[in-house]
Amino acid sequence: MKFKSKFTDWLLLLVTAGAIILSIVLWIFIMTNDQRFSQINQADSSSKQQLKTRSTKSLYDLCIPTNSYGYRNGQLYRLYDSKNNLSFEFSKDLQKLKVTSIKLISSSQSQYEKMLANQDYLQLTYPDKITFSVFATGTSKKDNRQLNRIFISTAGNNREIYVGNDKNYRIYRVKIKKGDFTRLRKYAQNAQYKTPIKFVKTKLGYTVYYTKTEKWRVYSYLTNKQADSYFVARLLGTSGVSTRTSKKGWTAYSLNYSTRLRVPKSKSNSDDYLYTHYEKNQYVTNTSRLLDSIYYVHLIGLTEQDLRFFDADASSIRYTNYVEGTPVFLNKHDVQVTTTFSTDSISVAFNSINLQIPIPFDGQTTTLAPTSEVVAKLKANGLDESEIDDIVVGSQVQKDSTRDNLVNLVPTYYVKAYGEWKSVDEWMKQDLTAYRRTINSQESEAN
Repeated sequence: MKFKSKFTDWLLLLVTAGAIILSIVLWIFIMTNDQRFSQINQADSSSKQQLKTRSTKSLYDLCIPTNSYGYRNGQLYRLYDSKNNLSFEFSKDLQKLKVTSIKLISSSQSQYEKMLANQDYLQLTYPDKITFSVFATGTSKKDNRQLNRIFISTAGNNREIYVGNDKNYRIYRVKIKKGDFTRLRKYAQNAQYKTPIKFVKTKLGYTVYYTKTEKWRVYSYLTNKQADSYFVARLLGTSGVSTRTSKKGWTAYSLNYSTRLRVPKSKSNSDDYLYTHYEKNQYVTNTSRLLDSIYYVHLIGLTEQDLRFFDADASSIRYTNYVEGTPVFLNKHDVQVTTTFSTDSISVAFNSINLQIPIPFDGQTTTLAPTSEVVAKLKANGLDESEIDDIVVGSQVQKDSTRDNLVNLVPTYYVKAYGEWKSVDEWMKQDLTAYRRTINSQESEAN
């Protein structure tokens, strides 16, 4: 009996210890498993709110200025230095400072253009407008005034900066605390790449015209992409998911009729996914749309190292990779992520390709003409300068013939007209009369 009692005690102790160890293992598994957490995050609205704050890394990484400009001996230059990135440096400075006051000082076009020509300021620009609410700490969460350009004194003033809105010509004086742009000014002064430019007024603001024929570097990257199961698990979870294949070959995964993910056709070369979440529209301000779009970009799980806010309109916000200061276009003219808001849903169209490993530069370049010559060429083909919303030099992704997962990023002019981005070659091939007729018809139906 004594032996049996000891054996029972020992067995009970063993079972208890095993239960404790199993609990610890399960807890570690749940806390470290990204796919399980993605499902929890989707259901937990508090995680969404956590991302909607100016202190989060995703916000600072995704919404930063992408171009820097400065004057040298009266000439305006686009500044870039891959070793000392001005945009990253400004982003770090922005995280430290606090805004104490914002005052509108001008809304005059002539005053705005005078500020653009002021040689005493370094300028940084966002590719499209953001709101003060997501600009810096100390700004009101309800401040939906917009800006896209920052003016920083080259003389060493760290107590105030100026910000501007290219479209309505508003200039604001922003008083700050804990501001220090010493390193930023130094990097701008010593920038390795100085390309001569001028600012030209377009429908949506002031865009950059390159004034000389320039040789642009062609960079190469090894790419990778995640499997369908990765995005299904992140966006829908691992249980309760149903599957349906359409007649066109698309596979759609659904969760509770409210969330859906469409993945590319099997054995196709497409890497385009479409995620749709059905809910009543709560995105009533520019700030709420921008912050919620960032949440969904983060939720997808793409590599965000070079992913940046790129473009926005009334219903959509777009993000794409920036490599050596230029935006990357996939499938001729697509961006990496497009979030679209409607009255009853939000949809996220995204491409799964990741630019993973940069290949050492091998000397390959491409020559681009001055921007004015490109615009004149488009005008001769029927696209007038007044129809152009914006024009940029972007990197067109072209597959390399030597290796399946190797791509070349070829600098190319891209033009936004009628709300759509296309390369200059695509616009040159476009039947513009038929295109305008289609656009007008779509607008008539929408009204």
